[in-house]
Amino acid sequence: MKTLVFAPETINIAETTRMVEIAKAVREHFHCIFFGYSDKFSHLITEAGFEFKRMEPWLTDAKIEHLWKVDRGESFADPFTVEELRRRVDGESRLFLDLKPAAVVMGFTLSVTLSARKAGVPLVYVMPFPLTRPFLEAGLAEWPDMFDYAFLRIIPKSTRDRWINDWFKSTRLWIRPFEKLSKEYGIKPIQKLVDIYEGDYNLVTDIPDLTGVKDLPQNWQYVGPIFAHLNGDVPQEILNLPKDKPLVYCAMGSSANRAILRTVLESFDGAPYTVIAPMKAHFEKEKLRVPSNVLLYDWLPAHKVNPLADVAVIHGGQGTVQTACASGTPFVGIGLQPEQEANIDMIVRQGSAIRLSKRYFNREKILGSIEFLLKDSHAHQRAKEIQSLSQDWDGTKNTAQFLIQQFE
Repeated sequence: MKTLVFAPETINIAETTRMVEIAKAVREHFHCIFFGYSDKFSHLITEAGFEFKRMEPWLTDAKIEHLWKVDRGESFADPFTVEELRRRVDGESRLFLDLKPAAVVMGFTLSVTLSARKAGVPLVYVMPFPLTRPFLEAGLAEWPDMFDYAFLRIIPKSTRDRWINDWFKSTRLWIRPFEKLSKEYGIKPIQKLVDIYEGDYNLVTDIPDLTGVKDLPQNWQYVGPIFAHLNGDVPQEILNLPKDKPLVYCAMGSSANRAILRTVLESFDGAPYTVIAPMKAHFEKEKLRVPSNVLLYDWLPAHKVNPLADVAVIHGGQGTVQTACASGTPFVGIGLQPEQEANIDMIVRQGSAIRLSKRYFNREKILGSIEFLLKDSHAHQRAKEIQSLSQDWDGTKNTAQFLIQQFE
């Protein structure tokens, strides 16, 4: 039996669960081994019965916070120093040479874009569509919240959108260490940011009905949604909730900015809703005043809880968006970075979501958006239609079939 290596960035619950779902679907065909640099969500890997190899340099809490700030566009510093990246790449390359895998499957463990090529192992990239080369070539990027300054609004939005597509296609932001090491190793050069969003094979976890782009380049293909199916039942407390108030499901993923989370939660104080919020893990080290109408939990099986809600409030990570879509739930999205904003905008264009700016949202805008979606029958109808579209694509099954056909 051949080996597949899975490389999720295990500080991210959505990415970790996506890789676990794929591995479970191919475990009868391949020996599946995972590696990572954090135990934040590695337990989801071992609980599913897979081996997890702990790699060096191990991520400290400070480094994890830095990576999240880079991810959210709150820092323009490189994600890794040259030496940190070199240690990662050299360690991964040795692992690949030892295991001799048929391929390495990754989400966003960026060092693998170098190490797989250094070791000569096929790289299968499983990714959302936003910010990829074909996404930008279709001109789909919109002016992001991180650059939303009042003085720039005098420039027509179409012009700003064209600028940002061109900028994302050409920027070298964050890639200096990758560029240096790609030259040092004599592998395919990384010269632009967009170069690190591409593997030998690229499996897009979106569907063309929602992206609006039918044809993808060679070695790119749509596979469809893949999102978490965490073990566990819906707490009885939730099942027993009275039906006299609308139910809001509020989930902001593992990448969330705690200040934004706090503002969102405090906005529900006194609102005529019951709110289910799996956010307890973000506030383990600090006190939080939880409104009386908010039920605060640790991680929940979102695919079971979200369908119970009348409206969701989410951060726009692809997993939370796809869970809402699969549940037929309209949602309010507060994207924390451009990819999340694009995930939300995809559903805004379909008529069953509202996006709020992370820089300018407040209690009034959150509650007003929830109230609008609660009363908008068209939004609920479109959410059910998107649910039906999503059910026509089994991303896990399609990815498994690709891996089996290509590498078994």
